[in-house]
Amino acid sequence: MFDHEEIIRRKEKKKKILIIAVCVVAGMFLLFGIATLILSGVQNNIRNQAREQLEKDIRRTYVYPDPDYNFNIFEDEGYLELDRNIWYTDGNLRTVITEENKNTYEPELQFMYEMIHLIKNGDYVGYNNLFTEEYLLTAGDDLRERFTMQQIFDIELEYMNRREAGSVIHFDIRLIYKIRNNNGTFRNDLDYNDHGAIPVIYMLVIDREGEIKIDNLLTQRRYLSGLY
Repeated sequence: MFDHEEIIRRKEKKKKILIIAVCVVAGMFLLFGIATLILSGVQNNIRNQAREQLEKDIRRTYVYPDPDYNFNIFEDEGYLELDRNIWYTDGNLRTVITEENKNTYEPELQFMYEMIHLIKNGDYVGYNNLFTEEYLLTAGDDLRERFTMQQIFDIELEYMNRREAGSVIHFDIRLIYKIRNNNGTFRNDLDYNDHGAIPVIYMLVIDREGEIKIDNLLTQRRYLSGLY
């Protein structure tokens, strides 16, 4: 049997060991937190540098003619001769979405169909109303406050991704088209009349009530980079 003093000494020893153990564990958590912050900072720095380099690589400057906001593109015979259909592809089959058959397509494709007509008609108010408030607050130069009627043609839609988050569904849809006589009021990353195309990804969000909004908009190169 231990005497009273020995029992006290043993209790004090256990107490010290426990305090040391707690301090060691706390120190490990602190070091882990610091390391995580440092690693996160390094990763963010690398990501920002990669994003800056990508923006530098894709940045182009074009000279456009003065826009004519009164010009009706549907009176231009040259534009009317082009393929102005809105095509949808699933990777194998291509079909045309029309006013007559649009209700046979999924709601998000109907949404894109209507959006394309807003672009053609230069309806910048209706177009901007399709975006979420969060996007509009951060869009900056990507927000098109005013644009003319757009002579877009060779139009094609294709799904890129679908995912669910609770009661919300996200659809990423690729839209590719060309612009005849581009004046830069809607797309300033395409030249005036080289008939080139830079695909863009419209990232749609559908809530539980079925309302569809555009949550983000990226060129395909930015989208695939995973930096945005």
